[in-house]
Amino acid sequence: MSTSPSVNPLPAEALPIGAAQGQVGPEQFTFLADMIPQLVWITDPTGFHTYFNQRWIDYTGYDLADSVGPDMWNNLLHPDDQTRARQVWGHSLATGDDYEIEYRFKGRDGQYRWFLGQARPRRDEGGRIIAWFGTCTDIQDQKQAQHAQQEREEEFTTLADNMAQLAWMTRPDGYIYWYNRRWYDYTGTTLEEMQGWGWDKVHHPDYINGVVEFVSKAWTVGEPFELTFPLRGKDGQYRWFLTRAEPIRNEKGELVRWLGTNTDITAMRELQQQLETAYSDLEAKVMFRNLDLEREVKQLREAAAGK
Repeated sequence: MSTSPSVNPLPAEALPIGAAQGQVGPEQFTFLADMIPQLVWITDPTGFHTYFNQRWIDYTGYDLADSVGPDMWNNLLHPDDQTRARQVWGHSLATGDDYEIEYRFKGRDGQYRWFLGQARPRRDEGGRIIAWFGTCTDIQDQKQAQHAQQEREEEFTTLADNMAQLAWMTRPDGYIYWYNRRWYDYTGTTLEEMQGWGWDKVHHPDYINGVVEFVSKAWTVGEPFELTFPLRGKDGQYRWFLTRAEPIRNEKGELVRWLGTNTDITAMRELQQQLETAYSDLEAKVMFRNLDLEREVKQLREAAAGK
């Protein structure tokens, strides 16, 4: 392996059409290829590498003499990516389809970075492939950002799926596109059944019209709201839920989604009804006791007057 830069001889098929007439020469092409931020490479029709730009040498530490060959580049890939990359590249060579793949390339420091590999064939006037022109674009930062985003989404999903409430999210117009696991566990439904406005299927028919009218207005107002109604479980029984919805806005203050929860308040309602019944019973008992006392007092007064 060479660790010092060397000049790559440029294959004739790499020259753009018109180069022979002096419009673009090897030096201009090499200068351009070395200036762009991607690793640039060229192969013959069989996939044998014939050219790498200076960026390739700087990143990998391999010059052209070390880098040429049909499969050398695969050895620089992460072991987990080698088989897949060989299959994708083999498909392009066999079919002439454009080549595109994400993989991890090892640098001269021994560390792997993510790259987007892309290549297109160059054809002659008869349509035959005479060379492949490829680039490797560093996407390490994007992959790290994607990974961080995925971790946040997984953390959110874990939290949402383990909270006590049923939870859901909607577009600004109220179209529901996500429910947590609690919703599916309770209703026994699927996203295909519930997305959009499919949630009306699990509402009590005596209350659905009022609920639809209420939320249709709430979506347009864009303010937090609360509503209480019964929802049918997968056992066919209805339970009462307190629904709360919060509008989520971006940094410009634009409404981007709604986050809602349904809290089971059946036990609370039953307890409240029991307390109300007990209170009513107590009031009735007190009233009747007062009537008894008034009657007893009246009887005592009449008895005293008769003496």
